Amino acid sequence: MKVRVAVFVDVQNVQETFERQGFEVRYDALKDYILTQFGLDEREVKFLAFVPYRREDERRIRLIDALSFMGFRAIGKAVREHPDGGIKANMDTEMVLEAMELTPYVEEFILVTGDSDFVPLVDYLSRRGKRVSVLGPGRGSTSVELIRASDYFQNIDEIPGMLIPRHLPEGASTYGR
Repeated sequence: MKVRVAVFVDVQNVQETFERQGFEVRYDALKDYILTQFGLDEREVKFLAFVPYRREDERRIRLIDALSFMGFRAIGKAVREHPDGGIKANMDTEMVLEAMELTPYVEEFILVTGDSDFVPLVDYLSRRGKRVSVLGPGRGSTSVELIRASDYFQNIDEIPGMLIPRHLPEGASTYGR
């Protein structure tokens, strides 16, 4: 069976958005939803998760391992920390290059992100006859331009069982963008 659909999960964007709102993301529920909603057999789908991490962040390393065991191709990259304390933690370039490489082999792309940086990628894929769906955070967290560029948009907040309440320890923070 040929891979028909590629699912690209921008873990940094999704995690940051929902952690700020006090939620934990269940990627297994996301995967199950995509298979069911789009009427797909798991053998027809290539699931990819792009995950920046700090080497000392055991929680993020465990997430990468968990994603791998769930059937995602987990693509990790160590974050770059700048001398001023800032952090470079996105994987936009890696996602775009991977999508461009897969374009000849895949009929449809599902991007799980709200990041407007992917509008040019959506346009590129659309010009090549690919259907592009976006599953993104709601409540104004997904770029309107990204929604407009896509063929289909689904609000992640509405996916049953995908978000569970999370209680961060006081003073805890997520990665910077």
